[in-house]
Amino acid sequence: MENKPVLGMVMRGGLLDGSKLPEHYLAELRRVGRRHGYPRVAREVFRNVDSMIAARALYGRVTAPVTLIYGDHDWSQIPEREANIALLRDARSIPLSDTGHFAALEQPARVAEILLDN
Repeated sequence: MENKPVLGMVMRGGLLDGSKLPEHYLAELRRVGRRHGYPRVAREVFRNVDSMIAARALYGRVTAPVTLIYGDHDWSQIPEREANIALLRDARSIPLSDTGHFAALEQPARVAEILLDN
């Protein structure tokens, strides 16, 4: 979060259309990332990615309604998406065309519509 050019490249890598990354959003990410203790928390999150993936084994316990929104150019692979859908009872999946990983940045109105429909 400390390096603006690197953060910008990473974030734009999750967008099909890199121009959809607003400068003010990038500035806010950097501002939040400079909070006391945040770098340590961020490193812990990244260090525990394997346990987040292993948490998929608990998806069968989820009883709340789930809607998964994936961009058609998302970082996740189709088999990963299908595995999530299969493990979550009655989950629905909504694909968004011409969208990368950060769907809320590329199609904010559509994501809001989906959220409000639930």
